[in-house]
Amino acid sequence: MGDLIKPLRGLYLRYFAIVAIMIFGCERIAYCQHITISGKITDQQTGEPVAFASVGIKGTSIGTSSNFDGLYKLKLSGKKDSLTITCMGYRQLSVKLSGAQLQVYNIQLKPAFQLLKEVRVSPRSYINPAWEILTEVIRHKPQNDPSALANYKYGSYTRIEIDATRFSENLRKKKFIDKAIAVADSMKLTGPDHMPLLPLFVSETVSDVYIGNTSATKREDIQRVKTNGVGFEDGTVIAQLTGSTFQQYNFYKNYISAAGKDFVSPITDSWKTWYDYELDKRDVLVDGIPCYQISFKPKRAKDLAFAGIIWIAHDTYKLYQVKATVAPTANLNFIDKITVQQQMLPSGDERPWLPGKTRILVEFEQLTGNTSGLLAKFYTSNSGVIINKAYPADFFKDNITIADDVQRKDENYWIRNRPDSLTRAERSVYNMIDTIKNIPTIRNYITVADLIINGYYRAGKISVGPILQSFNYNNIEGARIRLGFKTNPDFSNKWILGGYMAYGAKRRSLQFGSSVDYILSRKNWTEAGVSYLQDLGQVALMSDSYLYQRNALFSLLAHNGNVAKRKAFDQSRLDVYLSRRLFKSFNEKITFSNWTMDPNFSFAFNEPGGGGMSTRLVVSEIQFESRWAPGEQPLLSETVNKQLNLKTNVTNPVFTFRYSLGIRNLLGSDVNFNKFSVNVTQILKTGGFGRGKYSLTAGFIPSGVIYPLLENHLGNETFLYNPNSFNLMRFFEFASNKYMSLNYTQHFEGLLFNSLPIIKNFNWRLVATTNILYGSLSADNKNIPGNNTIAMRGLGKAPYIEAGYGVENIFRFIRVDFIHRLNYLDNNTAGPVHRFGVKISAQFRL
Repeated sequence: MGDLIKPLRGLYLRYFAIVAIMIFGCERIAYCQHITISGKITDQQTGEPVAFASVGIKGTSIGTSSNFDGLYKLKLSGKKDSLTITCMGYRQLSVKLSGAQLQVYNIQLKPAFQLLKEVRVSPRSYINPAWEILTEVIRHKPQNDPSALANYKYGSYTRIEIDATRFSENLRKKKFIDKAIAVADSMKLTGPDHMPLLPLFVSETVSDVYIGNTSATKREDIQRVKTNGVGFEDGTVIAQLTGSTFQQYNFYKNYISAAGKDFVSPITDSWKTWYDYELDKRDVLVDGIPCYQISFKPKRAKDLAFAGIIWIAHDTYKLYQVKATVAPTANLNFIDKITVQQQMLPSGDERPWLPGKTRILVEFEQLTGNTSGLLAKFYTSNSGVIINKAYPADFFKDNITIADDVQRKDENYWIRNRPDSLTRAERSVYNMIDTIKNIPTIRNYITVADLIINGYYRAGKISVGPILQSFNYNNIEGARIRLGFKTNPDFSNKWILGGYMAYGAKRRSLQFGSSVDYILSRKNWTEAGVSYLQDLGQVALMSDSYLYQRNALFSLLAHNGNVAKRKAFDQSRLDVYLSRRLFKSFNEKITFSNWTMDPNFSFAFNEPGGGGMSTRLVVSEIQFESRWAPGEQPLLSETVNKQLNLKTNVTNPVFTFRYSLGIRNLLGSDVNFNKFSVNVTQILKTGGFGRGKYSLTAGFIPSGVIYPLLENHLGNETFLYNPNSFNLMRFFEFASNKYMSLNYTQHFEGLLFNSLPIIKNFNWRLVATTNILYGSLSADNKNIPGNNTIAMRGLGKAPYIEAGYGVENIFRFIRVDFIHRLNYLDNNTAGPVHRFGVKISAQFRL
């Protein structure tokens, strides 16, 4: 028996050894197998990809970063414990790993914006290692700046989505919102904090972009556009507004311009003044490119600056990636957060890298407790760059062109031309918008929004308004009721008919006006029209001012208050005009006017030819107006009956020249005269000092004329601040036949106030103003009979000057100006002179 057991025991041991080898060997083989971990990282609130997040294996040095589209992939040589994801502005997250060979983890990060956490106390001799790199970045900026490239083209895809989110409790109680939210929930559309998200607008645009011998010489050929929106109808206009031209951002510039603000770039020339930096990693491989990874934050939380991370390529010091966020602490109104992510297109040679992919998210807060917030998403992908391509001289004649089939519906086209496929939620947005538009209450809200923006209530083919002018009150007419209308494109896309009737209760008088306009050509916008009115006019508002004549709010206020002080008169007026865009950015307009003035104040003038004194003035004149706005881009539309223009560069000046010729005896006209005037207006970007705006005007009337035809400089005798007037000057205090004026306003944004204790918590902003007027009144004009019926005075050799300073953004809407009148303090013949005044106004600024 023992002899039998021994061989069995040996056989058992051999089998045991084989089994053990198989078990432990297989385990070791499994342990040595490669494990692949992949997935997508998104923002929990917006669903947008989180680019450049750090993905690491806990307890090891193994790691990677998510790419621009939030995708990541890791390959491991064996089982690990957990995955750790970190990203500036988000809470850290850990995920337990399994032992599967292929593991997919789609991760949502919860926003928790914060600036750089670490606070390091360093000796005075310490030199920040990031500074050396930043110094080289600035030194290499001239050759790395994309704007240094010339004569090239690229293809561009742009997607824009605007959503309503963060609904107030009161708004969510409304049935139509509940119905829309139910549809959104069924499509798994969520916004911040998993709140419902209702899409309002979405667009996709494919275009070819061409750059000439300078970055300012640009042309975009829009090939195809796909749009849908609540309240948006004209796809061709949307295509021009949502194309690549207005979605490009260049961080090599010292300031990034957006929403009328200038944000300091993290690689600005004066980087030490604005930012604190930290070198996170000296050697990190991003898409195969060795980079420095540097974190940055603003020195002052209230500044219009970013916090984030930049990745700088070794050796060339080119910016490869940037993730920059404007925090809620910044001195901005109505905006919770702005995030910009950008990845450049490496070219592999010495030339600058162009932006490849750009993603921008803007979160707008609720305006009131009964509204919702807005979430705006912008995504641009550029590709197919062709360098050193010559173009004909007239190739850039048009900044934007639109293909004939730009709105053609072809889903296969979009599948072929989208750089990335849409998610299920993104695909559902188009259908969701159609659903929202068909909710009756939503359509009513669209009508109300159109009324607020355009001032007219659209009732079929007729638009009624302007609503704001429906009721006025002044000391001559008393309560004034006005009913007006104009036809809209549903009536005709060429003919525009309009008219109004107004009734003044105090005088029991009826005023009226009518107009007919005809669009001869939309390509080079050519328009003609005729209008006639019988209504109240005011001598003080006959100034050749270039400021208030295009200001709708000023026109509204002009019929309110003490109009007698502004020398009101009854007028009948006929105008016939023809205007045309002669070439890009240049418009010419010719107007013939015949008007009569029957004054409601003491007035008489000596009729020519010995006709004696008369109180009724008749004028016939022809006015030529030339307007040149360099960089202004006309927008083409078949469904909007007015000329649309968009400035591609807001800092370009706008020049306007006018010449008026008065012709005596033409349709009973009493006077001959010549009047010349020119105006230049411009917005100035002044870096850390904010933005300025000036209007410079000069005029000359060579012949003697009756005083209503002189330049009666506009004063302001109310407590309201008027940017279009001299705020401490009385009405008719000064008149000129030769003059030059400068109106300047400087918005300092958060400069100074952002650094003051306690004050910085209010988000107030400093503003400064200056109004300067040079003028003279010739002896010929002073001696004309009739001109002595008012206390006229021309300016002397010294200019009239008033200077002011003020605080804006009080409760986000209120502005208070403190103004000092610096000279002509003894000019009290027609009333008291106010050396100092406090004026209040309301304004809407981000």
